Amino acid sequence: MKKQKYLDFVQSILSSDEDFLLFKELYQKRLPKSVKFINSRVSVDDIKSFLHSKWWQFFLPEFLSFSNVSFNDVEYVENVDVKSLGSHCFHNAWLFYIQEISAGLSAQVLDVKKWDLVLDLCSAPWWKTVQLADKLLTLGWWHVFANELSFARRKALVFNLNRCWLYNTSILWYDWVSVWDLAPEMFDKVLVDAPCSWEWMQYKYDKDVVYWDQQAAEKLAKLQKELLISWLKSLKVWWELVYSTCTLNPYENEWVVSAVLWEYSDSVELINVDVPWKSFWLEDYIDESKASLVARFWPHIQKTWWFFIAKLKKLKPLLVDKKEDARFFKKSEYDSSGALQDAVRNFLDGEWGVPKTSEYQFFASKEFIFVKDSKVIDNKWLFVEKQGIPIIKLWFKWDYIPQQWIVTVFWNSMNRNVVELDYNDLQKISEWSDIPWDYWFEWKFVAVRRNSVWLFLAKQVKNSLKLKI
Repeated sequence: MKKQKYLDFVQSILSSDEDFLLFKELYQKRLPKSVKFINSRVSVDDIKSFLHSKWWQFFLPEFLSFSNVSFNDVEYVENVDVKSLGSHCFHNAWLFYIQEISAGLSAQVLDVKKWDLVLDLCSAPWWKTVQLADKLLTLGWWHVFANELSFARRKALVFNLNRCWLYNTSILWYDWVSVWDLAPEMFDKVLVDAPCSWEWMQYKYDKDVVYWDQQAAEKLAKLQKELLISWLKSLKVWWELVYSTCTLNPYENEWVVSAVLWEYSDSVELINVDVPWKSFWLEDYIDESKASLVARFWPHIQKTWWFFIAKLKKLKPLLVDKKEDARFFKKSEYDSSGALQDAVRNFLDGEWGVPKTSEYQFFASKEFIFVKDSKVIDNKWLFVEKQGIPIIKLWFKWDYIPQQWIVTVFWNSMNRNVVELDYNDLQKISEWSDIPWDYWFEWKFVAVRRNSVWLFLAKQVKNSLKLKI
């Protein structure tokens, strides 16, 4: 097959020459910054009010104003009063994080509800898992199983779920086709931000990449189709799955969805994604009735990443070959005894003034004590690699060293060993600068806050406060 330049391919799928000229002008330009606040950790109105006083401005993109649904979880931000968003103390405390507008839509389109058991099948780099778990905690509770195959990406996923205190999560380590074999029809909602050719990053940032590989895209699309069928098998009947990619070519998007719907026309149906940006001129890959139900975003129209979203509902069971994971039946190596529960509750009460409650459950490995929600999850099949948030490091056997996440979990009930810092000192300590400190508490670890916003765990060392991460 003759090689085709990438921009020539793009021109062949756009609706007009005018569209193509605009695409060429904009597709490699820098996008506006956008952020997502952790709603379950902080009053977003209070934080915004404070940041408005520092001249920050927040706004939603104009293209979302045409939707009948409020997609407001990720917002643009301007007039930031620090060198970069990533250096701000509220970002370092993980009250917000940086997320691209269109990439933040697929988790919102899934529309999780209280008591939903959710599977995020390709979880890294973690943004969407955080959105899902944060929404569930804000609503009241239930759980996200986050699956990631790559060790390095899974490590980053765990770190960021810890930072955001999302203890209603469990980390899985399965390849892309194993989950449905092990847990058929287990989940209420499934999010699949599918493995794709990642054209957005490749062609936007690497100016040496000129040619488009159609054969590679077609091969990947066939794999995505088989994977999407597999993922649908893990979904309960009458429940919903969102399929998304950050790639432009229609083979990995419209063609995949059309092929699955054609093969399982009596078992799966397409649900409308309520935005007006559709795939109407791609009739070679999807028929018009289906094109009106999916969503597609372009850098020259919406000024976002290029992104594709489809939402499907399962109408009938799909045939599965049920298997078992031998790891699931091994005896747990964690200690969750009553003695441990009492010891940790006494520690939190004695050092931080946290009331003793059965709302949380604690369990210990050889190195750490973790906290999770005490509600029971009906997991009969999947081996969980990690759950809960590490709050205490075990030094020898019973010497407790608090970890940063202890503040993010118990901030709303701490009333002892608490330090109030002004905005300037918060910014300094978040950038790893020591703060002069002449006041001594009864304990060397203190929780740092600003008004009602709880941020960090710090350590008293001589006459200064140091950030403890």
